[in-house]
Formats: sequence, C-alpha cells, structure tokens
Amino acid sequence: MGNTKMNQTLHFAMIGCGRIAAEHIRQIIRTGKLVAVVDIDPLKAKQTGFQNQVPFFTSTADLYSSAIKMDIVVIATPNGLHAEQAIEAIENGCHVLVEKPVALNTSDIIRMQAAADKAGKNIYTVMQNRFNLSVKLIHALLREHALGTIQQVLVKCFWHRPASYYTDSWHGTLLLDGGVLFTQYSHFIDLLCWFFGKGKLVEASFKNQLHKGLIEFEDEGNLQLVFENDIRVQMEYSINEPKVNREGSIEIIGEKGRIKAGGAYLNEWDYSTHDSTLKNRIQLLQKNIFSNTNTNHMPEAGLLRLVSQPNDYGNYQGSMRNHHCVYNSLVQSLQYQAPYYTSIEEAKNTIELINLIYQAR
Repeated sequence: MGNTKMNQTLHFAMIGCGRIAAEHIRQIIRTGKLVAVVDIDPLKAKQTGFQNQVPFFTSTADLYSSAIKMDIVVIATPNGLHAEQAIEAIENGCHVLVEKPVALNTSDIIRMQAAADKAGKNIYTVMQNRFNLSVKLIHALLREHALGTIQQVLVKCFWHRPASYYTDSWHGTLLLDGGVLFTQYSHFIDLLCWFFGKGKLVEASFKNQLHKGLIEFEDEGNLQLVFENDIRVQMEYSINEPKVNREGSIEIIGEKGRIKAGGAYLNEWDYSTHDSTLKNRIQLLQKNIFSNTNTNHMPEAGLLRLVSQPNDYGNYQGSMRNHHCVYNSLVQSLQYQAPYYTSIEEAKNTIELINLIYQAR
C-alpha cells in the first residue's frame, strides 16, 4: 500500500457533516489540515465549511473536480454509502478513513480492497473501542492465555435510542443503516472477533418492541455465537433503555478467574480470581495500561471506573471518544510506515459475522 512522505502535512477532506463529523474535524485539525467538507445538505455543508474556514461542497463529484490537494478522505456518511464513496475517493488518488461499519457486506469490502490495491492506497477503519483501557487489558490477558480455558463469555448492550433519532433520518432503514448490530454494536462484534477469531451463529432471536413504524429491523436481540477453540458467547442487546445508555459490557469467565469490561461504554474494569499467578499478572498489567490515567487506586479485585467520556450527541450518547487514538495510529502509518491498529481484513471478519447473524432474521 502507498504511503505519504515522512513529516509532510496531511491534507484531509471530510465527507459527511453529521454528528460524528465534529469529533473527526477536531482530530484532523490536531494532526493535519482540513481542506474541504462535503454534505448533500447545503446548510450543513455551508455551516461546517464556514466554521472551519474551508471550501464546502454538496457533492463528491464537485470535490474531486476541484483543484484542492487531498491526501485522505474521511467518510462519515450513512453506512450504505461507505463502500461506493470509499472506492470513488481511492480512484481519485486518496487514502480513506471510513467510519464504522466500513461497509454493509463483504462483497463491497472486497471491491474496496481491489480498488485500494490497484491505486496503491490505504483503507483505514474506525474501531476506537479497541483503545479502551479495560479492553486493552482483556486483550493482553487473552493473548497470554492467562485465564486458562474460557468457560463462558457474556455480552450485554442495553442502550437508549429515542424516536427522534430515527424520525426523518437514514437511521432505521435497511438500505442505509442495516441494523442495530451495524450502527450501534459493531464495536462489540469487532472486539469479539479480535479476542477470539472468526465466529459463527448458533441461534438468534430478534424483536421490534418499541420502534414499530420507525425502523425496518429489530430493536432488541439475543444471540448464541461460537468462536475458535469452541468459545461460546451469549450476547443480549437492545436500544430500548428509557432514558440513558445503561450497559455495554463484555464479561469473560475462565477456569482461573473472571474479567469484565463494563459500564455503559466498556469504560469500567472489574475482575475476581483466587489464582495468585493471574492476580499478579492482572495487577502488573493494570499498572502498565492504566499508568496514564488519573486513577490513584488500583484494587486487588473489584470495580475500577476509568475516567473517559462517550461521544455526546445531545439526546443520546455513542461509543467512547477515542478517535484521537485512531488518528494517532493513522498518522504513524502514513508518516512512519507503522502498522495501523486494525486491518481491513479484520473489519471484513466483523461484517461477515454480522451478515451471518442477520441471515437468521
């Protein structure tokens, strides 16, 4: 894949001026230079362009026909548009950073890969929950097989999405949204694949309890999944919490102990064990991974709340605000040829599993 020259200022164009765009623009300004914004809504395009003192466009065709120098195009548009817009950017000589999900099906990802390979450009994906401190600790312990045989994995995702989130919006449509597992919970599917390899569906049930007439898919589901080494996962999810996001957690029970990334956004750490080797290893990893937090107390066991914030969109909240880590990794990749923190192949595994699950609808 191609790379930009070392220490060259990176020029970013932003496609999509919706809720997450502000966070991307903050990181773009921090790590490079924003040179243009695009949105099909003229008001959004104009406001975002004026706020950032850059040219604005209402079509990607107008962007690419301009003489603006661009290294990277950031795509934060409806899910169903990601693949075509990424391919278009690549064919116009740009790397792409694509918000999750990278696409809604694996055939589109294969086409994106082919275009990137032909043009010598990189596809960067956004899975910022990999940078959550509790998630990093779990990944480190699993790599070392520190828990022994994994006996059970429980995933619980209980969030709030009001009717206003879906009213007069692309959210809720099969064509542009795809479903709760794409838009809300692809982070959790990604982490399961990162932890345990490729997964398969054993059993699934879906319901639309509270969003009838608003969405074309489920608002709650219950999944039984199996991953490599016969690791069994039970996942419950819903967007029906009445006021706030209540829980987003992954709990792993092994023969030597229990570990959990909990809270509403995988932003709490909890564990228990009677195995002295595991306890010592956890405590050492805690000190290393949590060393830059303002947490003064590292418990021998029990709950540890980690200071971090979700993306706030006014009437609802999203996943953790770790986009700064995404952009740091992207810059390291382009400027210094360092490996990016996740790959398009890994993104494809996540989308493949979500599609397997949704075939049971």
